[in-house]
Amino acid sequence: MRERLLRSPKLATCAGVVLLLVLWQMLPLLSLDAGGTIPGPLEIVAQIGDDGPDLYLTNAWATLSAAAAGYLWGNLFAIALALVALTVPMVAKPIMQIGVFSYCLPIVAVGPLFAVVFEEGVARVVLAGLSVFFTTLVAVSTGLRAADRTSLDLVTAYGGGRWMLLRKVRVVASLPSVLTGLQIAAPAALLGAIIGEYIGADSGLGVLMISSQQSMQIPRTWAVALLGALIAGVVYAVLGLAGRKLLPWAGSLTAAASAPVSAGPLTAQARPAWFRAGASALAAVAGVAAVLLVWVAFLKITGVSSFIGRSPSDVLTFLTTTPTTGDDTRGDLISLAALTTRDAFLGLAFGVSGALIVAAVFAVSDVVRSMFSAIVLSLRSVPMIAMAPLIVLVAGRGVGSVVVIGGLVTFFPTLVMVLDALQRVPKDSSDLMAALGAGRWRTLVTVQLPMAVTALLASLRIAAPLAFTGALLAEWLATGQGLGYDMILSMTTARYDMLWAEVVIVTALSLLVFAGVGLLDRWAARMYAGGPVRVVETRSSVAKQEVMA
Repeated sequence: MRERLLRSPKLATCAGVVLLLVLWQMLPLLSLDAGGTIPGPLEIVAQIGDDGPDLYLTNAWATLSAAAAGYLWGNLFAIALALVALTVPMVAKPIMQIGVFSYCLPIVAVGPLFAVVFEEGVARVVLAGLSVFFTTLVAVSTGLRAADRTSLDLVTAYGGGRWMLLRKVRVVASLPSVLTGLQIAAPAALLGAIIGEYIGADSGLGVLMISSQQSMQIPRTWAVALLGALIAGVVYAVLGLAGRKLLPWAGSLTAAASAPVSAGPLTAQARPAWFRAGASALAAVAGVAAVLLVWVAFLKITGVSSFIGRSPSDVLTFLTTTPTTGDDTRGDLISLAALTTRDAFLGLAFGVSGALIVAAVFAVSDVVRSMFSAIVLSLRSVPMIAMAPLIVLVAGRGVGSVVVIGGLVTFFPTLVMVLDALQRVPKDSSDLMAALGAGRWRTLVTVQLPMAVTALLASLRIAAPLAFTGALLAEWLATGQGLGYDMILSMTTARYDMLWAEVVIVTALSLLVFAGVGLLDRWAARMYAGGPVRVVETRSSVAKQEVMA
């Protein structure tokens, strides 16, 4: 039986699915159903039959419509900025820094702002667009710069200019990367729409999930959550299939693009340390200026009233001066921020630990890997944050929900990248361990895990902002504490100074952690390379963004 499972991946995956469904159905019999909050698959199917398909289809259509609109506008905007960054190199770095800012800006934090700025129904479209922006920006930018140097030189030699290079070479070379980015962005758009429905809407899967949870209609809550996951998975798979059919030649280009770059002498590293530090500081200042400019432009374009909208100077004034009227709530900001930071790190630690354990089990057991790896990795297309009401229903309104929500959103980016690194062990290293008679466990500890350190740090850089998003959502829906809950209070009580300040603080915390992990990543790369060399990624930038699904 073991040999059959190893020889047939599809059979092994089917066996894994059947085993999981049987165990799931048996949970109530084993008194492991968390007090009746985990219904079996048969109960969920029965609930769907009792409710009728119209309830689910109507709300699913509302969510899909908002997600599709946000997906369209977010991708168009990202593609346009990527083209600008390519043709005007001077603004390339600020544009990418705006993209990083948008990624580190938790949509749960900015959601309440959009709810009061935009009309009903528009906020979820904007959140869907924001959710896909960074993914597509990275994908398009990476693809446009992946053009073969020989092809570029050939077109130039025949008199081709920038437009000809873009149209004949760069756009064609970018298609695999762009289609992968669009595939990854689709579930992210669904997530943004559902989060927008949590904050305020009259229909949609998010609305139905929240109402079902609050009325303790447990099977229906599970049915809605699983429907959202199914839609995200189907869209992700369909776009992936379309990409493979439209671009059957894409495999070779993608593999070449993701191959490690040889570390040679680099001009940037040859420059003095003070020059590099100054250049980095200047780039950071330019990035901050670009973000502030976008902030001011947002207020001007949307025409937000001064009663609701706050400019950067308004937020700075609020944080640094004593109010003349009303209660001074600024003293709570430090404690609220500390609590949210703690919740984010709890979720991050739980998710990373779980991912390392699962990756280690897959590395030492061929049977377990063949049965469950495809199932686990397929879940990366599911918007886990959108499952928060379901998690709260099962884990309760305490720290358990904080740990589980934060852990789930950080688990998959870490698992995907660590698994990839564990499978990329050089053949000479594995041959040496085999010659020494080392078993799977010894090889894992001695060779594979040390070589996966840089992949782990890269995954942490991606997962850290997601941990803050998970923490905010858990505080809002479960614990009633921290910045996540206070943002909702600020929105409902018209404390807009406080609301804008809280958004700025949580975004700054997310950016600091993102930058801090990036420094550790570069330090680890230098340490493993034996000198101050350029960081060499083992995966393409687009592949890393698969976790945003």
